Amino acid sequence: MARNWSKAATAALDAYPWHDPQAKARAHAEAELVSFGEQVEVEDLPLFVRQWLRTRAEGPLAGWTWRGESWKALTEGFEKAILAQALAAHGGKAAAAARALKTTPRVVAYKARKYGLCKKRENITERK
Repeated sequence: MARNWSKAATAALDAYPWHDPQAKARAHAEAELVSFGEQVEVEDLPLFVRQWLRTRAEGPLAGWTWRGESWKALTEGFEKAILAQALAAHGGKAAAAARALKTTPRVVAYKARKYGLCKKRENITERK
């Protein structure tokens, strides 16, 4: 039985540089087999196709590879980027950013100061 395919999954499967048409057919069948949803999504595609897509993705993870950074440096970089986006989206208000991030305003204010996203108490407020 043929399954419905999302536009993204279809585009990803078509974009991959197939050297063998039978390999594409096998990948198509495998994706339909492992999909549990109503339609086949990008997450259902074979691993090698998803890895190829990730190297061609746009945004902060495009072409990302580990370059020997410590776990702490990697997580702090990620945390700083997410916190900066949340604060920007909520006008520098720690309470609103905290609600969006499902944490407390105190944690948001502390980390904002830690990562230099604000000066002491200037650009960030802990209350509404």
